[in-house]
Amino acid sequence: MLPPTVLRQLYVQGSLANTPEGATFKLRNSLAPATVTGMEIAVDGQKVPAEKIYVVVRGEKKPASELASTGYKFNVRDEVTVLLQGVTLSPGAHKIDIKAKTKEWGELSFDVTDTPR
Repeated sequence: MLPPTVLRQLYVQGSLANTPEGATFKLRNSLAPATVTGMEIAVDGQKVPAEKIYVVVRGEKKPASELASTGYKFNVRDEVTVLLQGVTLSPGAHKIDIKAKTKEWGELSFDVTDTPR
């Protein structure tokens, strides 16, 4: 298992934003290829329902719930946007807990703090 201090490098600091669809942030793979088969997100300790989490890749929005059946090959240098549909963040800093299940590395878990722009 990779330590959270290393995994935090995946998060694009300053990418947290409120959009008309919901809160978004970006992840950029600078570590190693991985096949993501599941994702859980919590904001300020509140778990976001799985059906509200989407991964946006090259403009295509995919429900995170589909990752279990299809997987997503997250290659080095790939960047994805995570959409938390219907979530609006108040001004100020927010703690985001990110858990991802991968075929190669097992469960990866880390948290970041960011402020919506």
